[in-house]
Amino acid sequence: MSISCIAIDDDPHALENLKAYMTKLPDLKLVQSFTEPLKALAEISVSNPVDIIFMDVEMPALSGIELAGLLRKKTKHLIFTTAHARYAIDAFKVDADAYLLKPYSILHFAKTINNLYPTGKKTHLPFSIFEDHFFYIPLQNKEGDLVRIDLNELIAVEELTDDIHFRTIKNSYLSSKLNFIKMIKMLKKHPAFIQISQSAIVSKQHIKSVLGGHQVVLSGGISYSVTNPYKDIFSSFIKHNLLKGKSKTAKSED
Repeated sequence: MSISCIAIDDDPHALENLKAYMTKLPDLKLVQSFTEPLKALAEISVSNPVDIIFMDVEMPALSGIELAGLLRKKTKHLIFTTAHARYAIDAFKVDADAYLLKPYSILHFAKTINNLYPTGKKTHLPFSIFEDHFFYIPLQNKEGDLVRIDLNELIAVEELTDDIHFRTIKNSYLSSKLNFIKMIKMLKKHPAFIQISQSAIVSKQHIKSVLGGHQVVLSGGISYSVTNPYKDIFSSFIKHNLLKGKSKTAKSED
């Protein structure tokens, strides 16, 4: 299997590192590489589509986010490479498949490629920002501040009309729903979380009690109701984790 690739990075050193990693994976075939985003736009726009485009974010004249929006149809998979975690939010908007945070190791690089092309599988795994067990969300203020959300501390996520409410052990945060539609979809599939209603997803490890079979009490006293069509899934989860005593049969000795 040959996986055709294009690499775009205005930093020649970073580009050479990426090329070196690609040589370690025999299935990857570098078709073109660019240090100038405008030249990349001109040439890729009239070329045949490829399997993967690796793209830096902060580049002169045209950012990687802007360039990705113009070239997304020219690649099956889009992987951002950047030194700034804050761009992960923007990566969702242009339908990125992966996000490599510089400096990334060959192991992380190989894992990312394997997620897209699992051995013996035709389908690829969806882009996830949860591999490092945390993610960043933009706060609703004029400064555009970011706050880090650790998955182990995340208690619940609730979708409101226009916002998403993140409840953690220490704080609660509101962020724009527009930025997180794709992220919420991934969180619903995360094994550490379970959806209990149309608008609420909760952390399994923070479930403290279940009242009446449908009222979930979480860490900090937060409470949500389990509603249809999620009652059956939640009931199965509870039954699977229910501690059951083993019956003992007394044996009489002659």
